[in-house]
Parts: sequence; structure tokens; C-alpha cells
Amino acid sequence: MAEKDFLQDPVTSRQNPTVKKICSLLDKKARKKEKMFRFDGKKLFFEAVAKSLDIRFVVLNENIDDSLKSQISFLIESGKLDRRVIFAVSEQVFLKMSEENAPEGIITVASFLEDKHRKIEAADSYSIDGKARILIGESLRDPGNLGTVIRSAAALGIDKLILTDDCADLYSPKTVRAAMGGLFSLKIDTVCAEELALLVTRLRRGGRRIYATALRTDAKEIGSIELQSGDAFIIGNEGHGLSEAVIAASDGAVIIPMVEGNESLNAGAAATICIWETVRR
Repeated sequence: MAEKDFLQDPVTSRQNPTVKKICSLLDKKARKKEKMFRFDGKKLFFEAVAKSLDIRFVVLNENIDDSLKSQISFLIESGKLDRRVIFAVSEQVFLKMSEENAPEGIITVASFLEDKHRKIEAADSYSIDGKARILIGESLRDPGNLGTVIRSAAALGIDKLILTDDCADLYSPKTVRAAMGGLFSLKIDTVCAEELALLVTRLRRGGRRIYATALRTDAKEIGSIELQSGDAFIIGNEGHGLSEAVIAASDGAVIIPMVEGNESLNAGAAATICIWETVRR
């Protein structure tokens, strides 16, 4: 297929129904209604194709560079990308649609990953493979931090991330951008925030040890614990930490030792250290 074919007759109106629908996906309610999310840039587009996401639209600036044209042509010709999802727009329209300061000429829209991201219906009956490496997050409200947690978990070998439902939206553009493709592969379960303590108790009854990252007088340094297969950590809210109920339900508190005078690490950095401790031992 000639490169010009998928860039012909670009849309020039911001009032175009498809343009308006894709722009609406910046809003959480619209994403939930449509069960679709969007992300900017070449890297995430190629990651989405490689991970076989259900791609609904690929919005292209009519003035994309020749290299990207050739790569997209190859994907179409090799059957990895459906020509029918390509949606070309004028440069003016694209700049209004993009969230990037330096847009790369491509926006992708994909369906929610419902096969990987599921809601836990009953915490007291939750079960998970005892060998699976997990990380738990409570009330991680900052999408950049949540994206960093997802990125680290996917990159370092966590099998499943468990999050409370009051965390930042998984499909927020900021979360997706910070996750850098990790969202496309990582299995994520979401539990009602009020039931997290119950879920922790359930996991412990199944033979796991669950440690809360919390500043307590009896907290142990993370490196001093002899971790076993199945052990896991809980990361708390950026400002308020973990709830008392969740700490009480855990096997105890751990801290990450820091140089005197420093209060804490952000949730993304703390999670990365906990993940590394989980997977390396």
C-alpha cells in the first residue's frame, strides 16, 4: 500500500464526530463509557502494536515524517495494523488534539485491557497463585507515581499489582505516559479500598507474609527481613501513608533506611525498592 493512501483527505474540522470522541477520552467519564483510552507518541504506539492491543484509532498528523510513514506502511502490509483504524487529520487539528508539548504526529486509541485489569468482587474469597510475585498499593492518587509503580513492576518482574479503587485512574493519559508501556502487559487487580485489610488477611491465611511500608517504632529495615517466596509489600498514599486498618492486618511494618534529615521517598521510588527486594530474593 502506498504511503499516501492512509494520509489522503485529512480531516480539517475540530467538529468532526471522531475528532470530538477522541478528544473526549481525556475525561475519565468518557473513557469509562466508551471503554477506550488514548495515548500520544511513537513509542507507546509501537508498544501497543507489539502487545497486540485492540487498537481502535491511530490519529496521524498529515505532515508526519517519512520514517514514521514507512513504519506504518510496513505494519499495514504485514498485517499487524488494520488500515481501517488510520485517521488522518490536518496539522492544525492534530495540534489541538494532542496533549504533548512536542507532539510526534501520532495519537493511539485502544480498548480497555479487560483481560489483564479486573475488579475483585469479593476480597474474602480472593485467591492468587502462591508463587506469583505481587505488590499492593493503597490510595496512590498521583497518576505520575502510579505510572512509575506500574513501569517498575512490569520491568522488574512483578506478576500482579493489586490496587485499591481510589487510586489514580489506570487509563489517565498521565498514568499511561509514566507507565511507559508497562500498563499494556502487567496484570492489575482492583479492590474496594474499604476491603483492602480483609484482602491482606485473606492473603496471609493463604500462607503469604504481607509487610506494610510504614514509619512505626517497631518497624524493621527492609534489608533485614529474610524474605520468602510469596512475601509482598504494601505501598501507601503519597501524603498520608497506609491506613491503620491495613497496617494492623499486615505482618508488620518495614522502613527504607534513609540519610538523616530526609523524611520519605515518593511512592514510585519506594515501590521500586520494595519490588527489587521482592524479586531479587
